[in-house]
Amino acid sequence: MRTFTRYVVGVCLTGALFAALPSALAASQPAVQAASDPVRVTSLNNGRFRLRQGRVGTVIDLNSSVNGCTGQLYDGGTGEKYNVGVDVRVLDEVNRAGSWYLLMQVDTGPNCNVQGMCGAGTNTDLIWLKLSPGLKVVAKQAEMVENCQTGAALTDLNGRGASDDDDVVKLGLRGGVLNLTSVSQDYGNNTQARVTLRYDRRTPERGLLRTKTQTPLN
Repeated sequence: MRTFTRYVVGVCLTGALFAALPSALAASQPAVQAASDPVRVTSLNNGRFRLRQGRVGTVIDLNSSVNGCTGQLYDGGTGEKYNVGVDVRVLDEVNRAGSWYLLMQVDTGPNCNVQGMCGAGTNTDLIWLKLSPGLKVVAKQAEMVENCQTGAALTDLNGRGASDDDDVVKLGLRGGVLNLTSVSQDYGNNTQARVTLRYDRRTPERGLLRTKTQTPLN
């Protein structure tokens, strides 16, 4: 079984390694999203995001929903500091009965200290939002997909095993549905947790449907 996880421990943030981290040297950047998406998303600093739809705009704080570094990267060996943004991909937008539903993939560096554990890895979270017509957060759901600290790793995406082609996983809907499985091991309790997440754009109000099973480690 393969995983998408790419953990780097105690590396120095220079050259190509620094370039591989999410949004290095960019504290603010637009999300990757379809040109036709009405609600435009921009990642700001410290886990904040700017949303805009026509003349309506707001800034929302999702820092507590992101399992990675949303502030400033620093090199514990040299003392150098770097601004860092949060990479965002908008996977789906639906307007239903006056409410907006957004599904986003958020990628961050696991550790603000690049010399620390997982210093040059990447954490991936899914965030589902229900927004009012004025783009205020009405409901929110956040789920880990990959996390270096906890060992969570994506093993299945839309019914197929994942591949190692990209440094950072690119989630996406298939036939209007996102279906993925993430697995993590708890060696202290000798168990393995398997979490399946499903989203269907035909029923965006249901958010991410989550199923978890736990089995003993072999």
